[in-house]
Amino acid sequence: MHREINELLDGIEARYGVRIPYACESGSRAWGFASPDSDYDIRFLFVRPAHEYLSIWDQADTIELPIENDLDAGGWDVRKAARLLGRSNGALVEWLHSPIVYRSEPGFLERWQSASRAVFSPKASRDHYLGLARQMVLGKLQSEQVRAKDYLYALRSVLCARWVADGKGNPPVPFGQLVPTAPPEVRDLVPALLEHKARTAESERMGRIDILDLYLKQTFEEHLEVPVGNADGEALDRLFLGEIRPAQRIPRVEAFTLERVREHDLLLLDSVAGSRAFGTNLEHSDEDRRGVFAASQDFLLGLGEIEQVSDERGDEVYYELGHFVSLLLRNNPNALELLAMPEDCIRHRHPAFALLRPEIFLSKLCAKTFGEYAMGQIRKARGLNKKIVNPQPEQRRAMLDFCHVPQGQGSVPVLEWLAARSIDLKKCSLTAVQHAAGMFAIYDDPRSESRGLVSPNDPDTLIFSSVTKEAVPVAWMHFNQDAFQAHCKAHREYWEWVGQRNPERYATNAQHGRGYDSKNLMHTLRLLDMAGEIAREGVLRVRRPNRDYLLRVRAGEFEYDDLVSQAERQLAEVQEAFLKSSLQDEPDRDAVNALLVRVRRKMQP
Repeated sequence: MHREINELLDGIEARYGVRIPYACESGSRAWGFASPDSDYDIRFLFVRPAHEYLSIWDQADTIELPIENDLDAGGWDVRKAARLLGRSNGALVEWLHSPIVYRSEPGFLERWQSASRAVFSPKASRDHYLGLARQMVLGKLQSEQVRAKDYLYALRSVLCARWVADGKGNPPVPFGQLVPTAPPEVRDLVPALLEHKARTAESERMGRIDILDLYLKQTFEEHLEVPVGNADGEALDRLFLGEIRPAQRIPRVEAFTLERVREHDLLLLDSVAGSRAFGTNLEHSDEDRRGVFAASQDFLLGLGEIEQVSDERGDEVYYELGHFVSLLLRNNPNALELLAMPEDCIRHRHPAFALLRPEIFLSKLCAKTFGEYAMGQIRKARGLNKKIVNPQPEQRRAMLDFCHVPQGQGSVPVLEWLAARSIDLKKCSLTAVQHAAGMFAIYDDPRSESRGLVSPNDPDTLIFSSVTKEAVPVAWMHFNQDAFQAHCKAHREYWEWVGQRNPERYATNAQHGRGYDSKNLMHTLRLLDMAGEIAREGVLRVRRPNRDYLLRVRAGEFEYDDLVSQAERQLAEVQEAFLKSSLQDEPDRDAVNALLVRVRRKMQP
């Protein structure tokens, strides 16, 4: 529903030529007691282009839309909102403190909530809530059968009025935070009222509740004294002008976090990618996210440069628009896929993104990019296989495990050789042998300065001692340094892979036991299928029609060599198809450059 609501807000911006910096839920859903058939009361503040506020003609200061698909949307111009804030308008103050926020530009809520506290009028707020309560009591709560909704609305209004009269400032929006302030006999009635409203339609009625009727009546008879308060007109002017002439703060690269680029003033596209987009996901597959954002013009005009924002594992990647378009120019498969994502994978799409149509970019370059990417997946499958079938022990082997003493026609490990002769590892001495790389002399001479074989500061380094001229080596030792370094590298890479690997994917590969990463080979065939469709039909089809076959590949039902042979045949067919294709040789760079400028202007006019 959040996605639908944000699509609705995007449509309002496009239709009315406004910017919506803030949108929230109002009414029963925000208060915490929605019915099964409650609408979504979407309320927003909007900003017109600055020049429209200088026109001699009045502009509409509200936008109201008919209810459609349970979405009841309406909003106020920020100038109207600033005026109403000066009168502590209860509805507006509740919007600004709603627990359900659909959209909020950075800093917006902080500015407006701070202003609402600065100009707060206790009298205006009290009168607002008492007026709502009287409207309910004297209207909808007059008959013998009443709605739980009307009781809850009246009770909430009364509790808000008392909150203000107690000098606590703006009352909280969630009903649950107000209930504890009610008398015990009233508080005890609330769970049943909430349960009745939650399980019934809004029109269903119930009998009167004497205790609640009495409490509401007593509230009206009391005189809740409160101060008037003083609205600061200059502060409200600054608040309004700040929204139509925001201060120019050039962001730093570090400001473009995942959370920031998902804000709708920057976000062009947010989608679920990977296996869920291809249709090859399993029950426990991860949800990868891919998207596109447009850095602000003030950032682009400065010294800052940014290509993408991602998490550590690369499961969430958002490309900056300029970098994204450069990838499209090169027919990068990952970038092209984002132009044709299935609708059920789209979480947000700005209207300007529709300008980036696949046919503008698809070209014969795909023969190379898709083909090389596909064959790269094969090489990756073999590389991962080395880790799958050659696990490393948790504890890395010690350096001395790679040191041996020649003996007879072979050699024995140095630690074994020393132990057999009762020579203390820490009391013997070691020297290098000239002109014999990797060879060392071992001494067991009490006259020499014995330092042992291994540095006490670094267990991966041999240590040398000073020996007397008369000292005679008891043995010669060879250190296979290359083998030791290779082991250290393999051990490090293996355990880094263990820490980052997908447990489900590893279990699948271990289970089928065919010696390759089946998911890589599934992607190889998928890429070649897509490349063939591009060459022959000129279409970019992300959701794969042969899902069942690809899942069989992923499950490891086929031999590695058979899949490689199939991929090589397909690659040859794809390359032949591109030679005959009517696609452009490569995208028109000048046209794409003009398109990029057009998209940026639509994002930040």
